Amino acid sequence: MNKVKTYVWQVRIIVYIGMYLVVLSNIGWADGHLQIHEKDQKLVLKGKISEALGEYDAHLKGAVEYLVCGHNGKEYESIIVVEATGKEIYEAIEKLGVKIGTPPGYDEAKDEPTPPTGTEFLIYAEWKDGDETKKVRAEDLIFNVKTQKPMSRVAWIYSGSRIVADLDSDDEDAMIPQAFMSNDLVALKRFDASALFQNPLLEAEEENIYKKNEALMPKLGTPVTLTIEVNRTMQLYVLITGKVQGVGFRNFTQLNARQLGVKGYAKNLPNGKVEVVAEGDKAQLDALITLLEKGPRYARVDSLEVNENPFTGEYKAFDIRY
Repeated sequence: MNKVKTYVWQVRIIVYIGMYLVVLSNIGWADGHLQIHEKDQKLVLKGKISEALGEYDAHLKGAVEYLVCGHNGKEYESIIVVEATGKEIYEAIEKLGVKIGTPPGYDEAKDEPTPPTGTEFLIYAEWKDGDETKKVRAEDLIFNVKTQKPMSRVAWIYSGSRIVADLDSDDEDAMIPQAFMSNDLVALKRFDASALFQNPLLEAEEENIYKKNEALMPKLGTPVTLTIEVNRTMQLYVLITGKVQGVGFRNFTQLNARQLGVKGYAKNLPNGKVEVVAEGDKAQLDALITLLEKGPRYARVDSLEVNENPFTGEYKAFDIRY
């Protein structure tokens, strides 16, 4: 009998170890400051609001050049400083199966800059404010001095940084991405080829257009969790509760979904809720959810229940169902 019990416990231990290894395989390696979630195609990094931000405001007049940098990068011009290095992030993105893009450059024949190319990523910042957890799109921490509004939300381009000589190598011909040395990670200026991630907005060509968003920014040194994820296609199933029937909610949803390029449908349910099925990339769906949280003028949205599902591609437009 004791042998049977021992065998059962041995089997359980093997099963638990197997389950643990499956979890680790989905997360990749977790060394305390960077996690790789291969299944969800995202990285999670530890960092903080830059303590050096504003150190040279008398000279820079509050302008910032980087959304994210690593230690020994331009911390005085960056919103967030992460513990991971440019090399670690570069290698982690390789583990996601994402191919390197093309950094911005210059076309001598046409005498004009060439824009970066590459996979699109979304970036989120999360921190504790007392007992409350705040999570925002990282662009919300930036203020556009021209529009007097927070920076427009974008899908950042992973270009991979320009290739330069490796000054630390004994091999004179050794070359590495510049971000390995500079730790320039997410650039706000449009043609900053040193960084791994590029800002695609045309406005980013202007000088000193971005500052920190004082209205939202936590205090300097606040610990931050940064999530960087591929702007992948997916389906969202959404249930909206509140005063959402008889107030034009479906028409509001259809109008905004079509403007965003989202496909699917909106439908009134017998229980008074509105059902929305929406397909698109994550940037488009994020924008739609933000609008659905407010609803049309005469609606009252009490809650949204949102579930992610695999992308199907079965919807050709965004329709209203009855």
